[in-house]
Amino acid sequence: MNRIVVKIKDIAITKLLFISSLLVSSGCSKQPEISFSCDRDNVGNYVLRWEVSPRDAAKKIKIYMSDDDSVFNEPPLLEADINDYVANIPATDSVSRKFFKLRVNDTYSPVISNHYFRMDNLQNFRDIGGYFTSDGRQIKWGKLYRSGDFSALSSKDYQTLNALGIRTVVDFRETEEHESSPDLFRGQQMISIPIASGNRSYIRERVLDGSFYRGDAIVFTQDMYKILIQHYSDEYAEFFDLLCDESNYPVVFHGYLGKDRTGLASYFLLRALGVPDDTNVDDYLFSNSCISEQQVIGEARFLPERMQEAATVICKADLSYLDYAKTWMISLNGSVDEYMVHRLGLTQAKREKLRQILLYP
Repeated sequence: MNRIVVKIKDIAITKLLFISSLLVSSGCSKQPEISFSCDRDNVGNYVLRWEVSPRDAAKKIKIYMSDDDSVFNEPPLLEADINDYVANIPATDSVSRKFFKLRVNDTYSPVISNHYFRMDNLQNFRDIGGYFTSDGRQIKWGKLYRSGDFSALSSKDYQTLNALGIRTVVDFRETEEHESSPDLFRGQQMISIPIASGNRSYIRERVLDGSFYRGDAIVFTQDMYKILIQHYSDEYAEFFDLLCDESNYPVVFHGYLGKDRTGLASYFLLRALGVPDDTNVDDYLFSNSCISEQQVIGEARFLPERMQEAATVICKADLSYLDYAKTWMISLNGSVDEYMVHRLGLTQAKREKLRQILLYP
């Protein structure tokens, strides 16, 4: 029988990973506030972290676990010391998905799960659920995923994707890209929305032969973002039309590494849902923790330093590129939000439709 292990921390966790909630029951300022995060370790076990304010709000915290994000039954899985701050919860397998809630006295946390999925050969696969809007509503888990391409899946990768019940795969890669490296997982329906991102095979070859440096990579990426904003708004608008049809869910959308074309799509979506910009930026930059440069360009570690720098630029998300994209949106339509309305069709009515589908009540 698997045993639940609670690790004692010497100091409080002051900043939790990417998903943090400030939870206060309505009308009562004396209720405890719970901050939390969830991750899965290399073997699939769940790592839950929390911090409760005030510290003396209670002695115990109750942890509930479920296969269904809408049902959390008594009794709790575990009752831990509130000052333990972290609990490691063994998974019965590395494929199935669990959801959690924390309880301090009569205060419950929102639904908790993991954003990032550690895969064998799949880059940057993660759930967009769990984030909070400015008005305190939470994005549903298990509805919408972002990822790199599915052209090199292991058996375990495929099993994990299949277990998530994904219905629709949206491929942002150009025709040549997905024909040369077809997705091995296609869900129940496969939808191609080709968006150009430059000739990546050619760039990879230039990096490896030493004729493409860091400055070249920066200019290449800036030009790509400019082209995405100027010439591919119709394709992004098509994507949001697809998301407004609830029968398409669960949905995963991807490009090559899932950081540029996919990153912009995620940025637009989270902004349309009302997620604060600092959280949105965290999601954009989270790609840097989810992409293996060595896996993408395996030979890069043997290259001279100046060539490794170019490879790093190609494989990483950088806030300067998102800011560069915003300047082009502003130049075209006066503001990011006006660009989203007039170029992407994200009207108030469409935003409300997306909120209806993707936010918990």
